[in-house]
Amino acid sequence: MNMPVRWTAEAEKSFTDIIAHLETNWSEKEVRKFIRKTKDVLKQISVFPLMYEASRARPGVRKGFVTKQCTLFYKVKKDHIVLLSFWDNRRKPTSRN
Repeated sequence: MNMPVRWTAEAEKSFTDIIAHLETNWSEKEVRKFIRKTKDVLKQISVFPLMYEASRARPGVRKGFVTKQCTLFYKVKKDHIVLLSFWDNRRKPTSRN
């Protein structure tokens, strides 16, 4: 069963910020590759919502990896998935676990 994925405003903003960073510092090919990987991960999550590990620091939140540099955070609801945010793993860590 495919569950719909709903993006929060924070998820949209953090994704846009990462894309902007990639566009500034990397090639268009890398930007397209990142977008494709993100879509692939979201498809996987919609089919297998519990496939990624639960966060130890944030109850009810799961974290998946788009690339080794980018983590996404989401919650599984009864009938949909809420995409909370994307995190650039190269940034200074905070309580994003």
